[in-house]
Formats: sequence, structure tokens, C-alpha cells
Amino acid sequence: MISLFLVEDERIARESIRDNVPWQEHDILFLGDAPDGEVALPQLLEKRPDILLTDIKMPFMDGLELARIVRKELPDTRIIILSGHNEFEYARKAITLGVNDYLLKPVSSRDILEAVDRSKAQILECRARRIERQSHSITQRELFFSNLYSGILMGPAQMLQRAAQLGISLAAGAYQIILTELDGVIPDREALRDKLYAAPMAYGSGFDGERATFLLLAEDAAGLPPKLREFSAWLEALAGQEGLSVHLLPGKQAARLSDAKAYHLLTIQKKRRESADSKTLSHSTSFQRDTLLDFLRTGKPSALPSFWAHYRPTIESGYSSFVYRCYLYTELFFVVHEFCQENRIPLPESLRQEDLLEKRILLTNSVDDFLTLACQLCEEVMEVRPGGSRHTPSAEQARAYIDRHYMDPELSLSSVANAVSVSPNHLSTLFKSKIGVGFSEYLTEVRIRQAKRLLITSDLRVSEVGERVGYQNMEYFSMLFKKNTGQTPSQYRRSHTL
Repeated sequence: MISLFLVEDERIARESIRDNVPWQEHDILFLGDAPDGEVALPQLLEKRPDILLTDIKMPFMDGLELARIVRKELPDTRIIILSGHNEFEYARKAITLGVNDYLLKPVSSRDILEAVDRSKAQILECRARRIERQSHSITQRELFFSNLYSGILMGPAQMLQRAAQLGISLAAGAYQIILTELDGVIPDREALRDKLYAAPMAYGSGFDGERATFLLLAEDAAGLPPKLREFSAWLEALAGQEGLSVHLLPGKQAARLSDAKAYHLLTIQKKRRESADSKTLSHSTSFQRDTLLDFLRTGKPSALPSFWAHYRPTIESGYSSFVYRCYLYTELFFVVHEFCQENRIPLPESLRQEDLLEKRILLTNSVDDFLTLACQLCEEVMEVRPGGSRHTPSAEQARAYIDRHYMDPELSLSSVANAVSVSPNHLSTLFKSKIGVGFSEYLTEVRIRQAKRLLITSDLRVSEVGERVGYQNMEYFSMLFKKNTGQTPSQYRRSHTL
């Protein structure tokens, strides 16, 4: 939910805005109000609202001075200024301060809500971009270290260059890998991961909820023992704060970065033979490249589930290891790519997406996810291999399925493809060519159409309408609705009912 704070020196105007604007209908959390900037400032610094709605001309501290301080102290807060018609000089100064919107008095509730909605859409977009950047940064970091330890990155020059691109300095005279095991209940894995990766004297990676890997650096071998003691004390203090117990398994010291590879971790884990994860760091996957290539050349697509089911136990035994997942997906993608080159057939659309490998490795923790992808990729290339045949599924079946299940929040291209027995990539291409729009566009169109009907014909709250048509996130629902209709759900309801 987006939060807002109001600053207005005229009591009647302040109370009117506070009490008469339907904040809740627009999913706005009204944090409070103040009569001037001086009273407002400490509250703003404490409550950190997403939006500041402030008058310009006020006693003690006017809106411009307040905006200047807020822009410096709370750079993410969006500022909407209220001003009279004869205050052009104020308006000009407000623009130079980076004010996000400007309203001329007198203003109606509709004027305020339209300005707030504009800021709200921008805030949500910025949040989405920030999350995407953070996710991408974490993905890149995890992949780098998993590649480093597994040996996929070959040669110190390549490793150092890639590290520099990620803002990681690995130039040192001595290296040591530390495997850490954490025991206890972890309520928020992402929060703990961020704390672990913030270690001041080591680089952390590969946190899977139970263990994490750290790389210590020093000028020479003599500098590693004190670094290890410092790191151990830091980690034990963090574990104590989180109510966890921690066990450290130091690996061998290495004089060169190129030596810091998987065999160090294997040496560490031999000390813990009971660890089921010990075999997952080897360089072999559960299938051989030649075996999979032969199957792609001569096997039947209908036999794919049986082929992969044979390898499931081995995959399951090591899938919790991030390093193993990196290698597993890389091997699968490599084999499919090699088969396509051998037969001069186009790569599946999904393999042309540069970030697919990163997303698959980081965001999927299920063996079923891997086996589903493996079957889909293999099916696609087998159906277009020389002598193969491609069946043509019905796009109308998929459309009918969407029309019946649009209210399911879990409905996706994959789930619909599974329901009509085709691969997601095939369905995506077929749906657009036969129906005329993409899958996501059609699903949104159906949901918004049903939402419009419910808004006019029922007394359901806006949030309930969103849930009825498959949207669990009300901010996202409202943003999509306005994008497709030009109005918020509440505005649409008011304009279409007596």
C-alpha cells in the first residue's frame, strides 16, 4: 500500500482533504497531517511516507523549504505541491527542487486523487524496477561464485574480469573457502541471506537455507588465520542474534585464484560424510551428454517423461546445491544447443533469452521444474528434427480454458499449456498466430472485462473484485485496470452507476 502525509496550514482545507478524500478506496494509507513544515518534518522523517502532499505558503517553514529538506533526506518520497494562482514564483522554485506534481487551488478530491494516482503508478514502477535490479544483481553474483567453484569459468583472467564487472575485488595473495552450516528455524531466508552476504571480511554465496559458502582473501598465507578468526567471531555473533547455531568447515588455503574450485569444497565435505549434499559438487551431471544426444536423435517424444524419470533419483539427491543446479542447467542447454546446430534447426525460443539460464537456476528450487523444462526443450527440438513431425494443437482449446479459469490467480502460460497438452513455447506462438494477441494480453483482457462487469453489477469492494478475477495484489490490479480503461476501478464504478 502507498502511504501519504498532508501538510496544510488552513485548518478547514486540511480537515476537508483528510476526511473527504476516499483514500482507502484508492489503497492509500493516510499517515497523518500537520499545519506547517516545522511540525511536519520530524513526523515525515519518522514515518517516511511515499507521497508528501503539501501547501506552499505556510508560516514557520513553508512548503518549499520542507520540500528541499525532504528531497535530501527522503529522496524516494514523491512531492505534490498545492499552490494558489498568484504564486507563480513559488511554482518556479518548486520545479527546481524536483517536485513531482503541482496543483492549483482550489482543488477538488478528484484533482488530488488524479495527482496521487499518477505518483502512485510511478512509485509502483520504481519499486518493480528496484526489485528487478536487486534480483538481477543477486543472480549475477550467485552465478559468478558457483561458476568459480565448479570450474565453469576457466582461467584467472576471465574470473578477475567478471568479478570486476560485478564490483568484486578478488586480487589477493592467498585464498580460502569456508563452508558454513546453519541450524535452527529461519523465518526469512532472504533477509538472512542479505546479512550473510554483508560479511565485512569475506564474500558469501550459495545460501540455501542451511549452508553458505564464503571466500576469504589475504595478502599472503599468514594473513588468512587472523581473517578466519575474525570471520568466525562475526558469523557466530550474527547466528546468535538470529537464534541459530553455526558450524564452520574451513577448506585448504590456495595461493592462486584459479585453484579455488570445487575440489576445495569436496575436501571440506569429506569431513562431513553424513552430508547428503557432498556428491553434488562433482563435475558430472546425472546424465551423459552423448546419452541425451542419442535420445534426441532417435527417441520418441512420447518417451521423454520415462527418459527423465530414470534420472530423477540422482537429480533429487543433489538439487539443493546451487552449484549443482548451475551445472545441471548448463549441461542441458549445451546439449540442446549442440543438437540444433547438428541438425541445422532453430533454437527453441526460450534458449534465445539471454537471462533464462540465470532465472532458472536462481528462482527454481524444484526438481519438477527442471524435469518439466527438460521435457519441453527436448520435445521442441525432436518435433522439428529431420524426419520428425509436429502436431498442431488447438488454440481455441486454450482460449476456452482461459475463459473458464481466468479467476485462478495461479493461471499461467505453463498451466494452460499443460491443460491442453502442449509445451508453453508452442502454445505462445500458436496462440498469437491464431487468436491475434499474446497469451498475457488475452488473459488480462478477459479479467478486466469481468472486473468491469462486477464493478457495475455488484456491491463488492474493489479489492474483492480484484480477487474474484484472479488478482491477489490490489495495487497491480488497479494499475492494470487503469492502463486498460483509463480509469481506476472506483472511478469506473462511479461513472457507470447512478
